[in-house]
Amino acid sequence: MKKKILITAGPTNEYIDEVMKITNMSTGRLGIELTKNYLNEGYEVTLIATRSVVRSNLYERYNLENNPNLKTIPIETTEDMLQALINESKNKYDLVIHSSAVGDYKPEFSFRMEDLADELAQAITQGLITKEEILSILTNPKCKVNDDTKISSYEPHLTVKLTLTPKLISKLRKLFPEATLIGFKLLENVTKEHLLEVATKLCIKNDMDYIIANDLHDLRQGTHLSFLVNKDGYQNEQFKSPEDIFASTKEKIKSH
Repeated sequence: MKKKILITAGPTNEYIDEVMKITNMSTGRLGIELTKNYLNEGYEVTLIATRSVVRSNLYERYNLENNPNLKTIPIETTEDMLQALINESKNKYDLVIHSSAVGDYKPEFSFRMEDLADELAQAITQGLITKEEILSILTNPKCKVNDDTKISSYEPHLTVKLTLTPKLISKLRKLFPEATLIGFKLLENVTKEHLLEVATKLCIKNDMDYIIANDLHDLRQGTHLSFLVNKDGYQNEQFKSPEDIFASTKEKIKSH
């Protein structure tokens, strides 16, 4: 029986209104490269990826759309990806590689600074001057902009209040209890020791089998160096390419 692999790839997009969004610099290349390699060796792959990644030149270059062993699920937001993971948890997977750069924040609402200033001034004149009362206004003002349609392009003081997105990595073990789980951790301009320590703690906290850790500073310098850790720490494996990661991860699939 063919082994089944689930891979997440690319950024998530969180919408401010019907047109504007916040995202990150992830291209999804690693997830696409891993998908290609697993398909080439006869695995069945489900790819959950942002639509921009599915439409990318890399996706087309590898002719992934026409591969009978590939199921692609295009998503946009973190909530979309979570729902896709929940849906796919009904199927049995041998390996889950969570390489998507899920956004940490999403817009909760927008407002004009001028309107908020008016609201705060009115509250102060009414004697609402405690820290808790002011914070209540700041976190839930009455002057929210309607973001169901496109917000005007001529708002010089438009402000967006952000809130946290769901931490998808924390849900993987419950969704896929029998699969080998591999996640990623990206920090910037830290020592190798600190990077490995943080990645190990992430692995333990989320009951992952492995975490692949890298430094954004190295990526910006063109050095694609990453390190493998498990709950016991650094496993003396480092990778310089998606092919290296593929060669290692396929050896980590548990026997059932």
